Amino acid sequence: MTYTVHKRFKGKGIGGDFNLPYGTKCRMEGGLIYAPDGRCVCVATSENGWEHFHEDSIIGNERHRMLQWLYKYYSSGEHGEDFEESKWPGVTNFYWKNLLRTMPTDKLTEYYNERRAKGV
Repeated sequence: MTYTVHKRFKGKGIGGDFNLPYGTKCRMEGGLIYAPDGRCVCVATSENGWEHFHEDSIIGNERHRMLQWLYKYYSSGEHGEDFEESKWPGVTNFYWKNLLRTMPTDKLTEYYNERRAKGV
């Protein structure tokens, strides 16, 4: 599976130092993202994975677009009530970005559309 760099990755990764510019195509295999030179960069679901890469597909691009908008929506610190534990039954990791990132695509789309409808 191919992943795309959506935010330059410049720093240390599993396989050493990297400088991967926006748009670089990487390979994801076994949950790990590999640079074009074959070195392992990071785990796809790590903070570096989420912050710098997304699946290079129509769905991956759409999820990235929705997540970016939701990050901005919540970055003001408002709307924190959306992440009260009582609203997320069965969840063990209540980090707000994790809740959004791991949401199934159909639920993420619905969630995103509800917040967009608020006119923000």
